Amino acid sequence: MPIAKQWLVGTSLSVTGILQPVAHLSEKSSGEGASQSFAADSLAMGMLVMLAMTIIQRGVGFFRGIWICRMLDDSVVGQWAMALGFILLITPVMMLGIPGSLPRYTEHFRLRGHLKAFVRRLAMLTAGFTALFFVAVAFVPSKLAWFIFLEPQDTQLVYCVAAAVGAISAFYFVNELLSGLRQVRVVSLMQFVQSLSFTAIALAVLYGGYGLHAVILSFAVATSIALIPGLWVLCRGWSGVPVSEEPFKAPSMWRRLLPFAAALWAVNLLGNVFDLSDRYMILHFTPGGEVIGQAAVGQYHSGRIVPVLLISLGMLISGVLMPYLSADWENGNRQAVRDRMRRVLLAMSAVFTLGGAFSLLIAPWMFGTLLQGRYNDGLTLMPMAFVFCTWAAMVIVANGYLLVIEKGKLVALATGIGLTANIVLNALLLPVWGLHGAVVSTLCSHGIVMLGVWVAMSRTDFRFDRTLLYVSMMPATLLAGPWVAAASVLICMAASEHAREWTREAIDLVLAKRQQRSLA
Repeated sequence: MPIAKQWLVGTSLSVTGILQPVAHLSEKSSGEGASQSFAADSLAMGMLVMLAMTIIQRGVGFFRGIWICRMLDDSVVGQWAMALGFILLITPVMMLGIPGSLPRYTEHFRLRGHLKAFVRRLAMLTAGFTALFFVAVAFVPSKLAWFIFLEPQDTQLVYCVAAAVGAISAFYFVNELLSGLRQVRVVSLMQFVQSLSFTAIALAVLYGGYGLHAVILSFAVATSIALIPGLWVLCRGWSGVPVSEEPFKAPSMWRRLLPFAAALWAVNLLGNVFDLSDRYMILHFTPGGEVIGQAAVGQYHSGRIVPVLLISLGMLISGVLMPYLSADWENGNRQAVRDRMRRVLLAMSAVFTLGGAFSLLIAPWMFGTLLQGRYNDGLTLMPMAFVFCTWAAMVIVANGYLLVIEKGKLVALATGIGLTANIVLNALLLPVWGLHGAVVSTLCSHGIVMLGVWVAMSRTDFRFDRTLLYVSMMPATLLAGPWVAAASVLICMAASEHAREWTREAIDLVLAKRQQRSLA
């Protein structure tokens, strides 16, 4: 796919610049005390594998999104967007942040020989929370149908959503546990299998004449299939996890875990509500009734098909980084954590902006040919969607720094301020400007969240400098057009002292390796 290829070309130098100066630290933190059953992948290997798998996976996702838009009416596309958004919202929220603590504390409890007891308690809680959700669905299906779809009579859709939530809950737990064990290749494989399986099953049922119910169930089945490689790796290696002779002190574990889990839960709740708030306001406040509102959400969804891939990539990068940042922090390598985060953010901003510029160049053809000219409003809002999706992806990665140093409440505060701004701005602009007003509101509120996160990081020994300013401004140049954005990236990278330094380090590394080969 052209856009994925563009991301790969733009990332090659940046990934080298990110990984080279930290390779020795990653190998050290990956290998120290690692159990024989779960030999941790290095950060360099994890990043490269994740990047390769993600390019293929997101290409498949892009193809799937295009064909779903082609084969369904825009109002049904809007319903699918609401269903998927709810599934991804409710899963981490109903877990109260408990499984999300695994990447942060797996290494901590593994080193002390208490990993099995730690995981067993979290698995029981996860199963209990999922069962409570099923009970809620059984008692109030019509209310949930109204909340998600604005159609209280269609309770069958809610039951399909419940099946998907059950599958994604199990996937979420296994995925977080393997991330904590730094099994990046297995995590990438699970996500790839999920994307590929969902694409194949969803398109098969759509070609077979089935509708939205079948698409949601396809998501549940594909997610269940994707669990297989993860469960196989866990079953194979779990017996080799070391167990301490000292008794496990559960109260001490909960005192350490619960503040982090509460902060993470607040971040997940506010972040997911933030992500869905504009769509819910479009659905419920667009004049003309439920069909017009669903169609507007469908137009909004079409304009985000490509930009939202950046958020997914940001989540994957954050998931890969978190265990390594945590291991470095636990080992006292505090400055390495800050340097690595700065490099990742600069590379993301440059590569995502170039990818957005390329996408905007081919967008007229994509919307005119692949989407058959049915989503003109989506094409119009696409530049703004690229800006706020890039900002959102960088914020997701930057949040990892604050979570690792156990300052997650600052993330929740910044997200809460942005959510409030989004709701207020939507209430003011949506009735006046319609869909365009909703997009402008989302753009402004994402900028507010990003600014809040930068302020929080600067108050925790992460220096705000010109590089971070370039990181913030490069995506905004997409509003001036793709060529202006591409030129701005080149200018910012040339002006950035950090970028020049990392480029020199990358060149020196390549030359050193060539010299070693010649001597050998």
